[in-house]
Amino acid sequence: MSIEIKSAESCKYDFVSLGEIMLRLDPRKGRIRTARKFRTWEGGGEYNVARGTRKCFGL
Repeated sequence: MSIEIKSAESCKYDFVSLGEIMLRLDPRKGRIRTARKFRTWEGGGEYNVARGTRKCFGL
């Protein structure tokens, strides 16, 4: 069994990741119930792999 790999010129995207992006909302020192501002971070397994691939390989 062999895998045929398309040439880069014939592909529209370098990488496709299917999954979810999770947002972390951090109210800092206060409570969530009374917070007026949050610091936000994105993450998630699929997102982390796609972002790492971009940073490492420039895709």
